[in-house]
Amino acid sequence: MKKEKASGLIVLLTDFGLKDPYVGILKGVIASKVPEVKIIDLSHDISPQNVAQAAFFLRASTPYFPPGALFVCVIDPGVGSQRNILWVKTNKHQFLAPDNGVLSWIEDPILESRIVANRRWMNSDISNTFHGRDIFAPVAAELIKGKPARLLGPKTLRKVICPWPKPLLNSDRILGEIIFIDHFGNCISNIEPSKLRGLNSKRELRIFFRGKNWGPLRRHYAEVLKNQPLCLTSSFGFLELAVREGSFFARFKAQIGEKIECLWN
Repeated sequence: MKKEKASGLIVLLTDFGLKDPYVGILKGVIASKVPEVKIIDLSHDISPQNVAQAAFFLRASTPYFPPGALFVCVIDPGVGSQRNILWVKTNKHQFLAPDNGVLSWIEDPILESRIVANRRWMNSDISNTFHGRDIFAPVAAELIKGKPARLLGPKTLRKVICPWPKPLLNSDRILGEIIFIDHFGNCISNIEPSKLRGLNSKRELRIFFRGKNWGPLRRHYAEVLKNQPLCLTSSFGFLELAVREGSFFARFKAQIGEKIECLWN
């Protein structure tokens, strides 16, 4: 029998951390079926069961991956329950994820979505607590070998949606919030400065957090002195509150969900 060759790339996103063997086991299952496959670790430090954080990581990261990449997303607080596992194909990539909202913020159009139901592609013994090993990894291996997705299970149009926290906008004011705090303590909001351009362009933009004006909008960290707070556009394209060579989160005890307000003089 002719050996199947892997085509494409698997990208892993989990909340497993790296202290325990879970990530290694996922890779071991995949490698045992397709030893030559390429695997990239997007992150394994999603906060435990934090579906919204994982959804944000996907939104921010997928544009930088080649067409055909398979994102395997195991942030699964409902593991072992009746929740579905989905395979989703966009015009650029494909995804395996629990149906819990983690795929809600993908911006590319969805072309096809299926419920993963083919037991022949899964491990023979399926744990109620480690579907990453017993379902996600072996199914990903079969897909990357080129098995047709139509064999996974039935098509579906229904999936759990985690709504994107859209900022409130009018002619003089934008009200957003912190949606992510990164490793450096930078607090990233849901406000996209690129979309502010042209709005009241002849008036001064002021950025308020906890009632204090933190503006103007800077271009990079070195525009202020060491340990000075600033506002700038993050690498993800969203308004960020930061401290040069420091942590805005640690210094000001900022929290996800706190409001950020943009006003024009």
